[in-house]
Amino acid sequence: MKEKEWRGFAVQSVVLLVVVLILSVFHPGDIISENGTKVMADGTAAAENNKKHKKKEALQEYEGPIRTDEAHAKERSSTYIKIPKTAVPTGASIYLTDNYMKQRISLVIGGTSGKKIKKEDIARYNNGSKFTGSTSKNNKKDIIENISTRYYITKKKKYRTVLEFKTKHLYAPVLYETDTGYFISLAKPRDVYDKIVVLDAGHGGIDEGTSSAKGHHEKEYTLLVLKELKKLMDKTDIKVYYTRLSDQKVTKAARTDLANKLEADLFISIHCNSSEKGDGRAYGVETLYSKRKPVNSRLGNRKLSQVMLDSVAEEVDNKKRGVIRREGLYIMHHSDVPASIIEIGYMSNKSDLKYILSKNGRKKVAKGIYKGIMEALG
Repeated sequence: MKEKEWRGFAVQSVVLLVVVLILSVFHPGDIISENGTKVMADGTAAAENNKKHKKKEALQEYEGPIRTDEAHAKERSSTYIKIPKTAVPTGASIYLTDNYMKQRISLVIGGTSGKKIKKEDIARYNNGSKFTGSTSKNNKKDIIENISTRYYITKKKKYRTVLEFKTKHLYAPVLYETDTGYFISLAKPRDVYDKIVVLDAGHGGIDEGTSSAKGHHEKEYTLLVLKELKKLMDKTDIKVYYTRLSDQKVTKAARTDLANKLEADLFISIHCNSSEKGDGRAYGVETLYSKRKPVNSRLGNRKLSQVMLDSVAEEVDNKKRGVIRREGLYIMHHSDVPASIIEIGYMSNKSDLKYILSKNGRKKVAKGIYKGIMEALG
């Protein structure tokens, strides 16, 4: 090997050594196995699982414990989970997550101690009946279908315990802390919320929906409109559930089941339209409905769809294409609550596409939907 070649080889070796040292410093930690799940030493999912984990967590709401007395914790609901403080490490940080699309509630416990919680310490109460230990699907009185426990060790040698509860019904959970323990109060949403709305961004994940000629996908813009709408709904006292808040596939059945289980006052699904073969002449806003009569509601699907059409079309200053009956659509045919699909505009039309792609345009669409919701609930 010539002298120049030796020098080049030496430089490459030094560079490689530096890269290895940098990676060793910034590497988040070794992968450890916990209950068959690959996790990083800092408590996060391994790279190949992390994206899936984020999608699953996207709808979760995070709440710390509310300090109260035991009588108040029991007053909210006769259905609850209790974990004694003796089972939890002293000084642990605790919060609750609610993944309502999966009917999964998780209690996350973090601290410097790796104390493991026994299933016998987790008591489930249902109208006076108490259950501990293993769960059973055949036990109709037990409110929990399954309990899974995961333990993590973070890079800073701290411990994290996740207790995940698969509930048999859809609940609105609240975490309480008393002198004796932690209570996860499980009340029916209809019992604690005066008004409930389910908002749905059409399509998602591998289901892209329709597309513009330049490859703008419907799933992206229905979600962007939904996020603008969420900002407005967050300022109200209305309880809103979202079928998705990220780019993930959600089945039509899961979307409709959520609205039905909640006995929602309204179920609004946001979509973009497109004409056949990309014909750009069709434009405007339209809403879809079914003649199916909602259960326990004076508001019919057609009336709701008319309100939504008028409100959105007026806000974006676009043509009202009409309220169209569509019995063949899954959401329309299976919803037990007042439901409407809003086609906010045509991605095949240049004018409609312009405001769909525009943030200001999407804000107007969101405002129109918001006004329609408020009118329909009024």
